[in-house]
Amino acid sequence: IVGSGLAGFAAALNILDRGGTVTIVEKEHLLGGNSNKASSGINSCCPNGNDFGDILEAFKNDTIRSAGEAARPDLIDTLIRNSESALSWLKDRVGVDLSRLAQLGGHSYKRTHRPSNGMAGAEIIYGIQKAVKAYVKEGKASIFVDTKVTNLITDEKTGRVIGVSAETLDGEKKTLQATNIVLTTGGFAADRSSGSYLEKYRPELLNMPATAGAFSTGDGVTLAKALGAGTVDMDKVQLHPTGWVDPNDPDKKSKILAAELMRGVGGILINSDGERFCNELGTRAYVTNAMLSHNQHFSETGLWDISAQIPTFSLVLASEAARDGDKHVDLYTHKGLLKRIEGLNGLAQWMNVDIEALRATYNSYLNSSSVGHDEFGKVSFRGLPNANLDDEVFYAGTVTPVLHYCMGGITIDAEGSVLNQDGQKIPGLHAAGEVTGGVHGNNRLGGNSLLECTVFGTIVGKKLPVKERTYKSTLSQQPEVSESKKNDREISVEELEEHNEEGDCWVAIHGKVYDLTEFVEEHPGGAESVHVLAGDDGSEAFAAAHSEDVLEDFEDEYLGVLVTSQ
Repeated sequence: IVGSGLAGFAAALNILDRGGTVTIVEKEHLLGGNSNKASSGINSCCPNGNDFGDILEAFKNDTIRSAGEAARPDLIDTLIRNSESALSWLKDRVGVDLSRLAQLGGHSYKRTHRPSNGMAGAEIIYGIQKAVKAYVKEGKASIFVDTKVTNLITDEKTGRVIGVSAETLDGEKKTLQATNIVLTTGGFAADRSSGSYLEKYRPELLNMPATAGAFSTGDGVTLAKALGAGTVDMDKVQLHPTGWVDPNDPDKKSKILAAELMRGVGGILINSDGERFCNELGTRAYVTNAMLSHNQHFSETGLWDISAQIPTFSLVLASEAARDGDKHVDLYTHKGLLKRIEGLNGLAQWMNVDIEALRATYNSYLNSSSVGHDEFGKVSFRGLPNANLDDEVFYAGTVTPVLHYCMGGITIDAEGSVLNQDGQKIPGLHAAGEVTGGVHGNNRLGGNSLLECTVFGTIVGKKLPVKERTYKSTLSQQPEVSESKKNDREISVEELEEHNEEGDCWVAIHGKVYDLTEFVEEHPGGAESVHVLAGDDGSEAFAAAHSEDVLEDFEDEYLGVLVTSQ
């Protein structure tokens, strides 16, 4: 399995649970890929009969409507039909809490499930890699990190894919043989290099900021194309409407996503005139187009000018909406991306807009909620502000459209088999997740990415024949914890405070001290969010994004217990 995001882990765990053997090859040091960053949740209809008025046909229609003319009914039907079992598997087999529910943009009902104790992607990846690593410890699986697959090996006589060639960071070359190869390497939305897929298919977007990790370079597509695999919808690159603009580094090309859930719980978008301009619960494509249409050239032509300044907007939540999205609000506030503001006057000053224009916007919104619809077609009004806007507490941040996801990729069938340019299966080669194309058509609905990874990863993991395990292997480059580190030692606050630099970064979390110096560059949320905690207690910041169970993955970094003076 090439790649260690949710699709790869879902395939791996299903194979292992059936008695098979698996080797996962990951070019990064950190496992999880972009799945680690997903935060709004995973869609499902309709678990345990809790349909909230939802039905499979409605879910299917919403997905087809978003996909537009590029919809692949066979793949969409597979996605929707397996959504209930996918959610149940994550809950029951992987052990993820997915008890909270929201309605995201483009959805007719509440169907996006998330944890109560952390971010969806991080919690799912933590749980599923823990389950796979249990097999590694038993000698039934291998994980190679810092190892990039350079090409696929085929049998010269049959054409069947029988292995991969790979290279480690230090230049060691490896040849790994297998009866089947599964590509789960993700998309290409972060690759702006010369000759990249982004440059080839959507050159006008090269200056757009992105939320995808720098590792999102289309490797799997390149590997498969070398064997004649077909591709589909490669020009379908999704702009997510809301990436946070960091006030301390507004021009940074890598953005943190302002999760769709922020609008799902009641956040509204306001332009520089203090006005709303769209249905915040519309599809990502609709909301993004409404934002980019503030540019005259785009408004007139529907085409983005690469030299144009990318517009920014205010994403604002009233206090009730903020309470509903508490985990996300806490995390973004800690990162300095979201600001707590008291009263409408304070909000107008922060936005630098006329207070009466802003008051008119909010009064119109409240009036629309009372009749059940507004001029943009919005019919769901959650997290409304108090009628007395001057006493309301708002949470606001600046957002901008960002490169987020690739709908295009390798051509597959409904069982995850890779197809060549003539639509025939390439024997021994399979794929799942963002590396594939066709599942989402023109535009992916929020919450369908984690679902796609789970559904198609599971389908591949269940269909592949398994043979009796005959070898024992280990987790590459992730050694067992030494006894000395397992023994608790007492660390004073004064000693902790001495290790407060980027090259010497100790952090206390829930009464334990960890040396995160080497880990910071692997942190899915970026190194900065760890560096600001160096030499300090990071418990509150950690709790905003993760459950305490995640700390079990940091036994190697564990130093001892924090002792505070009485």
